[in-house]
Amino acid sequence: MGSSRVRIKACWFPYVFIVVLSFLPCFLCLNGDEFSRTKNPATLPLVTQLMYGKLTNLTQFLSNDLRQNMGYCIKNVQDDWNGAFNYSGRLEFLSNCIKSSKGDISSRICTAAEIKYYFQSFTNIGTPQHSTYLKPNLNCNLTYWGAGCEPGWGCSLNLNLNQKVDLKALRIPARTSDCQPCCEGFFCPEGITCMMPCPLGSYCPRGQLNRTSGLCDPYTYQIPAGQPNHTCGGADVWTDASKIDLFCSAGSYCPSTIKKYICNNGFYCRMGATHQRACLKLTSCGRGTANQRIHAYGVFLVAALSFILLIIYNCSDQVLLIRERKAAKSREAAARHARENCTST
Repeated sequence: MGSSRVRIKACWFPYVFIVVLSFLPCFLCLNGDEFSRTKNPATLPLVTQLMYGKLTNLTQFLSNDLRQNMGYCIKNVQDDWNGAFNYSGRLEFLSNCIKSSKGDISSRICTAAEIKYYFQSFTNIGTPQHSTYLKPNLNCNLTYWGAGCEPGWGCSLNLNLNQKVDLKALRIPARTSDCQPCCEGFFCPEGITCMMPCPLGSYCPRGQLNRTSGLCDPYTYQIPAGQPNHTCGGADVWTDASKIDLFCSAGSYCPSTIKKYICNNGFYCRMGATHQRACLKLTSCGRGTANQRIHAYGVFLVAALSFILLIIYNCSDQVLLIRERKAAKSREAAARHARENCTST
């Protein structure tokens, strides 16, 4: 009797296990493009976190190369890397890109090979001149130059070639399908057909055509001639601070790479700021101030130094006067002593 009860319980166990699994969240079966296929708002936070995890793994993978190649001139590689790519709590740009993409955001983000290829264009040591122009590659060359090769645009992987999405791939994949403008918060350089996340402290909105200058504001590139269906894309370059296209402008701060606010009164914001900094007391900081105006502190410093010098000057006169009086007294004492000696003799 007892053994039959055990068998009955054992037979029920698989059914109970299946019922329990049905109540668990289905985030384990999600991939980076699940929201674009289902349009289910409940999956968006999970997909966003999943894609952020992939980006974090990719940036950590690349940080090792950065530490090996340029660690000699960076005091703390990990802190600097986190300051540029730690998007925790700032994932709105990634959610927006997931919503706007056509089900293939994971196949549009640059792999490790493409990121290295881009940064080597202006970090190679010993080259006669650093440049952000890329050499011909698999996707953009003298025989093929598609829409995704233009600045601010990117493409998807050619999945018909049975390519798998692998962000840590060490070879540039074929990426020329379904070219679109770069998502906000990402930048797509000219000569390469993928998207890279903009670093914190930058501002990467979608470009708007300025019909007066012909440029895609706030950037400095133009749309190609003779292509009426081609529009302004996103950001197109990440280079040093001498190129201000990408960085948050002075007098403003960018808490994320897709939001920009003017600095409030009593605060200042330098170029590339992610938050406002309070001005010191007695300083003048109006709306949109880039640097503190510390003229009052300069005036106080000059006045204080002048007062100290005046005190030193007056004290020096008093010291000299006291020394002269002591010297006169010592001379009188010496003369008196000499007269007394002469009288005694």
